[in-house]
This record gives sequence, structure tokens and C-alpha cells, in this order.
Amino acid sequence: MIDKKRRMCRLIESYVNEFKGYAVREMYGEGTKIKIHNLNFVNSDKSVMVEAIIVLGDTINEDVLDRKLADYLIQDAMTYIFPDLSTKCMVRWDV
Repeated sequence: MIDKKRRMCRLIESYVNEFKGYAVREMYGEGTKIKIHNLNFVNSDKSVMVEAIIVLGDTINEDVLDRKLADYLIQDAMTYIFPDLSTKCMVRWDV
């Protein structure tokens, strides 16, 4: 059985890669997926740190190495899931 944190990660991935997948493919290239590696909740400042990995598909060049879209999509998803928490993102790249 999947724990609650892992389920939240899958929910965010589904929103980013399926519901907003056209934007991911347009920005980063066909076959690219954004994986949510971890969620860390910080109770003291009511925030959540989202660790994401952008797994590049067919197009791999410096033109697509811009994390702004990934940050935006993750923060957009988080407003639906945790509207009272601020979101911080840490994004890495993989091929």
C-alpha cells in the first residue's frame, strides 16, 4: 500500500505530466516527464519543499534547461492540494 506522502507525489506528477503535459512537452521536448522525488513539510513556516526531477526525453540541449516552467506547474498543483502552505521547489535534471 502506498503511503500518503507517496500518493501526494503521484497526484502532483499526474497533474503536471497529464493535465498540463502539453506545456511540459512543448518546453522540454517530447518524452519528458517531471518526477516528484520527495515532499518535506516545514511546520514552523507553513511551507512544503518539493524535490523534483525533470527526466528529459528526446530533446537534450541547453535551450531546454530552464526550470521556470517546472517550478510554475508544481506550485500551481500545490495550490489545489495544500492551499494554505507556501511552496518551495528544488529541481534537478536527468536523462
